[in-house]
Amino acid sequence: MTTFAGRPLVVAPGVMSTLTLPWETGGDAGWAEGGPLDRDRPPALAFHVVDDQRRLTTHFRLCP
Repeated sequence: MTTFAGRPLVVAPGVMSTLTLPWETGGDAGWAEGGPLDRDRPPALAFHVVDDQRRLTTHFRLCP
């Protein structure tokens, strides 16, 4: 979560697959094997809610 060009920016997790980052456990192996795509991790969703005062609240949920 951050701001970009003065606007809130929230990046949602993947619903189909996840990228393993190099600093995560097993991340080096994923990159060394030709790609960081990990289809074994559970998918997740991010629900964005904007209230009447234009405040953004994000709820993250794992889909087991």
